[in-house]
Amino acid sequence: MNIFGFGKLIFSFYGKKLPSLYKIQKQGLLAVKIAQHYALRIDFLGEEMCTHLSQLYTHSFPTEERTLSELLEGNDDLLKNLASWDENPFSSASVGQVHRGTLKSGKRVAIKVIRSDFKESFFRDILRIERFISFLGKVWPKFNKIFDPNGILENIKAYTGRELNLVNEYTDMEKLKKIRDSSLQDFDLKSLSFPEVYKELSSQRVLVSDYIDGDTLDHLLTEGRLTYDNLLELFRIHSFYIFNKGVFHGDIHPGNIILGNDKKLYFLDCAGLSTISLRLRKGLFWFFYYLSRYDYPKAAENLNKMSQRTLGSQSYSIFLENFMELYSDFTHATVSEVSLTRRMMETIKLGINSGMDFGSGMFPVIKSLMYLDGMVMRCNPQAVLMDDVRGFTDILLKKLKNTEK
Repeated sequence: MNIFGFGKLIFSFYGKKLPSLYKIQKQGLLAVKIAQHYALRIDFLGEEMCTHLSQLYTHSFPTEERTLSELLEGNDDLLKNLASWDENPFSSASVGQVHRGTLKSGKRVAIKVIRSDFKESFFRDILRIERFISFLGKVWPKFNKIFDPNGILENIKAYTGRELNLVNEYTDMEKLKKIRDSSLQDFDLKSLSFPEVYKELSSQRVLVSDYIDGDTLDHLLTEGRLTYDNLLELFRIHSFYIFNKGVFHGDIHPGNIILGNDKKLYFLDCAGLSTISLRLRKGLFWFFYYLSRYDYPKAAENLNKMSQRTLGSQSYSIFLENFMELYSDFTHATVSEVSLTRRMMETIKLGINSGMDFGSGMFPVIKSLMYLDGMVMRCNPQAVLMDDVRGFTDILLKKLKNTEK
């Protein structure tokens, strides 16, 4: 990605016409990551632009595929432990590709590999753009205030840097697994599982783990074979991590979750866990708790409590009036009638325009909502999601109160 491509990309987010996702993908990994970041910035962009760019979370471009032998050239420690392998990948995404293999012990494994030159080229692009931004900021200071390019690049560099080091993937997976294991007596998490990782065969650019017999949720949704109950179970588990632990899978799109033949949900690609502060997660929980009961004044009250800058009585009265109007069509609405993601984006924008300040902590949760809401839309568009999630909010409430003691 060159300097001119970067400038054109940024300005395309503020144009009247929605940018071509295909053209963004053709510019490479950095362009996709920038667009994905902006998809969460309802404070920067309009809701329509954010929703459009959010498609890149599940339709990111594949890298140019290489055979496994090419990728593992010089990695004799792994090759000598493999009895066989597939040269061509069965899965390919923005930062690498995954191959099936069999260890000499007979264990079937998935081998995820990042190209050796990938990390170097990505950070070279980042450095080039940072130099340009530094120069542009000196001649046009307003650019930094309007677009916040430094903040965006720092976020992308940190998150993608973790993705490009596969050691982070299994260490973060172990954190989620440890939370699950320590919580089993208090919360039913038996349906959640993680593939075992062969650390002795893994490295920064190679991850070897058990091959999971099953299908990704994306594949099941495409074929119409995923049940709505499976999605509600995912909601329940993910909500526990967000609201009760404040640590959760940061990239929970349907391609990163497998429904195993054993009926368990397997979390993959766990690098880059998201976290949320106690203040935000408590406020968000109560917001959704009252929203699922259609108690809009209470939901609005807790949204204000989440803000780093709460509204005074006069400003809050105006906000509440607009909030009630915004949710006038929400009661018992199906996801096809009212998208939860869209309504949340409109809600956050209303709060910000009214004077609230949520910082950046809200955006990982909104990203999760994009994924989960999109999965429900594909699986059961007639679902009344708020009615269906209400059942386990009481359980989450009990556990949340225990964490406050």
